[in-house]
Amino acid sequence: MVMNRIADVFFIIALIIILLTFKTLNVIVVFNLINFMLFDKVYLLYYFFNKIDVICFFLFIGAIGKSAQMGLHT
Repeated sequence: MVMNRIADVFFIIALIIILLTFKTLNVIVVFNLINFMLFDKVYLLYYFFNKIDVICFFLFIGAIGKSAQMGLHT
């Protein structure tokens, strides 16, 4: 239960970053524009990260939370 809510938050954060970066949520458009955004950096926790890496991290954590087994729920 709680794990699904946390996963939803990470998915929403990833979608917001995608929307702010690419101005769309259309998957075909986003995949075509990734090559232009490869070197776009974001400053987070005193480090510079690629924006694509941050998006992938949030999507990955959201997917992990959504696929949690029954015994892993808290």
